Amino acid sequence: MIGVIGVSHKSASVTVREKFSLDSEESDLLAQRLLGNKYFKELVILSTCNRTEIYFSADDICSDGAFKVVRTELMRLKDSKEDIQPFLYSHYHKDAAHHLFSVVAGLNSMILGEYQIVSQVKAAYAEAEIRGGVGKIFHRMFNKALESSKQVRLKTPFNQGAYSVSYAAVEKCYEHFSNLADRHILVIGAGDTGELVLKNFVKKGCRNISITNRTAQKALELANDYNGRVIPFENMLDGIHDAEIIVSSVSSKEPIIDAHKVRAHMNGHESVVMIDLGVPRNIDADVADIDKVTLLNVDDLKEVVAMNAERKLEFVSVAEEIIDEKVQEFILWLNEQNLAPAIKKIDSIITNLYEKELEAYKKSFSEEEFEQVRKFNRYVSKKLKNKFIKQLKAVTDNGRITEFVSVINLLFDDNNNEPTHN
Repeated sequence: MIGVIGVSHKSASVTVREKFSLDSEESDLLAQRLLGNKYFKELVILSTCNRTEIYFSADDICSDGAFKVVRTELMRLKDSKEDIQPFLYSHYHKDAAHHLFSVVAGLNSMILGEYQIVSQVKAAYAEAEIRGGVGKIFHRMFNKALESSKQVRLKTPFNQGAYSVSYAAVEKCYEHFSNLADRHILVIGAGDTGELVLKNFVKKGCRNISITNRTAQKALELANDYNGRVIPFENMLDGIHDAEIIVSSVSSKEPIIDAHKVRAHMNGHESVVMIDLGVPRNIDADVADIDKVTLLNVDDLKEVVAMNAERKLEFVSVAEEIIDEKVQEFILWLNEQNLAPAIKKIDSIITNLYEKELEAYKKSFSEEEFEQVRKFNRYVSKKLKNKFIKQLKAVTDNGRITEFVSVINLLFDDNNNEPTHN
């Protein structure tokens, strides 16, 4: 079976999402534990500012059992005792594939059709390959999802307008400062999100942009590309002193900025906007208590998101048609993979049984009679195989109910003892 279990901006607030956000080290540990379980064969972990999702392929275990194992290991990793069940969603088989295809196409994003999710999924898949978590099934499924996403973006205008959270953040700043181009801006973090923030500020004509990042070389590269200036990460508070707009998107388990630090470095600006795009959050919630500071997080961008979505909703049906078609192609292939071993076993066991029984009575027939009996045996054998395979497809819903496929495999196990002839 294939399945996914996760939490997203649709099921939980940023306060909940940040508790189950997974950095690279945590993802490695969770993957190690799950892939060390005899039932789990493939695993891809996707963790972004808007979602944490665990995709898995498992054998010889029911869907409820697999979800319970994943949920238990996630709570164990996060040392969580609270009930997270209300915030989690889970899908298996076709629904799991459909969920992934919708995610990659941007239909499940906060910004309808956003493109950044594509690079995030590609990165998650690449990390899973390094861990040994990708096999034949996920290779096919994730590549089909990316193929589907490409078609959606070619046939819909989803890439136009607010196509990322980074864009929405800059639009929000524009609401606060009509003369945005003249504002002093500090961008904290030089990853994909930070670069998109820079790009969108530059498109608005902004000139006074500073960049700070833990890795100085990356900040320097972006500063050269977008005509900004670099502030060493250890001097970040100096940048806060000068800035009227601060956008942060770094990977950090704890806030890197709090009210105490900000108050000590205020510069008397009439208004300061701070936007926290990190999950877990980069900026402590107590910063919102500071006079003249407006603190926003990813969930506060929903107004911009709603305006963007209205222009694109009419194209959702087009995207869904493409996704449904690609999901169906994948599921047909997957079902064939599920049934192939069982069909092979049925063919093998019936053929071997007939041949063995025929050989046992060979001396009882003349050569001509034996050939006639052999032909009849082949005919009956073929009919019997077709009957079993037809029943197999019906009982397993064409391979969808993998638990039943496993039972069939056991019934037609070549290692079972066969009767002997005296």
